[in-house]
Amino acid sequence: MKYQDRYIVELAKAAIFDFEPSKPTKEIDWNYIYKKSVEQNITGLLLCSVKKLDIAFQPSKELMNIWNKAMLTTFSLNAQRYIEFTKMNKLISYENITFIGLKGCILRSIYPVPELRTMGDFDILVYPSDIDKIKKIFISNGYSVQNDAFGIVCGKGNCYWEIFTTIEEEMRAEPEKWNKLFFENTVSENNILSLKPTYFLIHLIVHTGKHCLREGSGIRNLCDIALYISKYKNNIDFKIVSDACKEQKVRNIYVYIMNAIKQFFDVDILGINVPEKDSEQFVEYMMLNGIFGKQDNTIVPQAAKHEDDSIGGLRKILFPTVKMLDYRYKYLKKYPFLLPVAWIHRIFSAVFRWKYSFGQMAKDLKEAVEFSEEREKWINKLELKDK
Repeated sequence: MKYQDRYIVELAKAAIFDFEPSKPTKEIDWNYIYKKSVEQNITGLLLCSVKKLDIAFQPSKELMNIWNKAMLTTFSLNAQRYIEFTKMNKLISYENITFIGLKGCILRSIYPVPELRTMGDFDILVYPSDIDKIKKIFISNGYSVQNDAFGIVCGKGNCYWEIFTTIEEEMRAEPEKWNKLFFENTVSENNILSLKPTYFLIHLIVHTGKHCLREGSGIRNLCDIALYISKYKNNIDFKIVSDACKEQKVRNIYVYIMNAIKQFFDVDILGINVPEKDSEQFVEYMMLNGIFGKQDNTIVPQAAKHEDDSIGGLRKILFPTVKMLDYRYKYLKKYPFLLPVAWIHRIFSAVFRWKYSFGQMAKDLKEAVEFSEEREKWINKLELKDK
C-alpha cells in the first residue's frame, strides 16, 4: 500500500478516536489526499486531523482554504439533514409506527463530532403493514415517494430516505428469519430505536461485505466498524456475528475487516476468535475508489450493484443472470423465464432515466467492463468470496 494511502488511514484513525495524528515521515501529496477524501466522503474527518498537525506539515494555504470550504459545506448539509430527520422522526412516532434506524443515523452519535459521519441518506426499517401510513406522512411533508424493491425511497431537496420493509437486500440468506431477529433485538439510542450491538454489527459488516463484492466499499465503513467495536465490544457476541457472516457468505471479508481494524486502527480484538490475516491489500482495495466504488458515470455503478456473480465482460453487463436481477425485478423470483423481459426493462430504464445518448452508453459500458474486470481481479486475489 502506498504511503499516501497509509497516511489517510492514520488521519482517519486520529479523527475518530480524537487524538493528534502522527507526523508524516515522508513527503505528502496533499492534493492526492484531498482528492481521496472527497471520493471517500471523509473530507471533514481528515481535515480535523490535518488541523492538529504542526503548520509546517500542513498543506498549502490555498488547499487548506478549499478543504475548509468543503468541510463547512459538508457539515452544514449534514446538520440540515439531521434536523429534517429529527422532525420526521417525531411525526412518525406520533403515529405509533415502529422503525429501526440503520447505519449512519445511529453511528453519527458515537463520532467525536456527529457531523464527521457523513450520510447520503437515512436508512430505516419498518413493518410492511406500516408502509402506507409512512408514505402519507412523507407525501404530506413535501417528499416525492417512489416504490423500491425493498420498500420506498423518499426525497426532498438534499434529504433522502430509504425505508425498508425487509432486510432482504443485505441478509439475502434466510431474510424472513433475519427480519424477525432484527425486530426482536432492538434498543433505544438517543430517542431512536436501534439494533442491539450484536445485530447492529452484523448488519454493518454484512452491508460492507456485500458492497466489497459488488461495487466496492470505502474506508469510511472501516472507520464505522472500528469505532463501533471499540465502544460496544463488551456487548457484542462475536460468535453470533461470525456465524451470521458465514451464512451470508461474507465470512472471509469479516476476517479481513477484523484484522484491518486491529492492524490499522489499533482496536483490541483479543478474545475474538478470528484467524490472523495480513489486511494491507484489503485496505488498499477499499481505498481504490469512492465510498461505494466507482460512481462517476451511471452504467458502472448500475452494472456493479447487487452482483452475486462476477461480471466477466460485456455479456454479463447487458445480460445478467436471474440471481443478479431478482432483487430489482421481483417477478423473476416467481417467473425466472421472464429474464429476457428484465434485460430489456433494465437497458431502457438506464437510457430514459438518465437521458443517455447511445454514444455515451457505449462509452460507459466499456468503462463498466474495465471496472468490473479490475474489481474481479482484486476479489479473486484476496479470496474475498466465500466458497
